[in-house]
Amino acid sequence: MKIVAIPADETPLRAYRPSSQPEMTLMLTQKRLRDILHYDPQTGIFTFVKGRRKGKIAGAQHDARGLLKVSIDNRRHLLHRLAWLWMTGALPRWNVEHINGDRSDNRWANLRQGERDLKLEHRAPLREPTDIKGVWQVEDRFEATVEIAGVAMNLGSYTTAVEAAEAIAQVHQRARDRGAKEARQAA
Repeated sequence: MKIVAIPADETPLRAYRPSSQPEMTLMLTQKRLRDILHYDPQTGIFTFVKGRRKGKIAGAQHDARGLLKVSIDNRRHLLHRLAWLWMTGALPRWNVEHINGDRSDNRWANLRQGERDLKLEHRAPLREPTDIKGVWQVEDRFEATVEIAGVAMNLGSYTTAVEAAEAIAQVHQRARDRGAKEARQAA
């Protein structure tokens, strides 16, 4: 390990931390949340309490599912989970569900704590591989996927593995035919 001397009149910006030790991250508390944001349980809207964003609505769309997020202390937090922390003083153990299904509606009356079993029920069915390359069994159907020229394509769902394999073979044949046609045109 290399030791670097720091002159007495210069203080380091950060204390030295060997890279083998992870940086400690503190869990967000209700007090810290209330220092940064205000939550209105009637509307479900969070607003900033201080700083240059004081009074502005907090939250941006997290993903295509419609969940809202905000960054606090360089960590992203989903607003519905922060609403739970604001109202109860603790982060939810499993997940927070939106009763009306609108994932951007964070009113307290629209939130409930979900159960782990329910969370598993809402999961998409598992894709299990078959003996045929590119064919996956999903419940009682078979999905065909193929990769051509670095592009993955889902060819759809079929009732039998043989139908899915035939769809893959047809796509490969069309790709070979197209390649041969382009080679003839280039010559």
